[in-house]
Amino acid sequence: MNIAVSVLRELFRNLEAFRAFYETEQQDTITSSDGQTYCLWDVEYLYSQIYRLSPRQREAIELCLLHNVKEKDAAIKMGVSPTNPVMMYATDGLVRICAMIESGEISRYREGVAA
Repeated sequence: MNIAVSVLRELFRNLEAFRAFYETEQQDTITSSDGQTYCLWDVEYLYSQIYRLSPRQREAIELCLLHNVKEKDAAIKMGVSPTNPVMMYATDGLVRICAMIESGEISRYREGVAA
């Protein structure tokens, strides 16, 4: 089973909160409502792989997901039209990361196993 784009989106969107949870509670795993367990270090590792993406994909992930910037504001920061749907860049980047996991390009990542 591979990590889904929607799951990866939510993990990146909540990465800052996950980091804060670890700092305050010293707990590096969380369990979702469907029983899946995620390790902070796996999420951090996957996030560190965004350097492999296009610059637009990286920017969109950082602005829209990690920093929760509204899409219109992210577009302006990225130097594109405010009507440009920049979340498409983020989604394409997440799809690429999931494809890299599936193909084994991200060799250290093994779903469900703490790094």
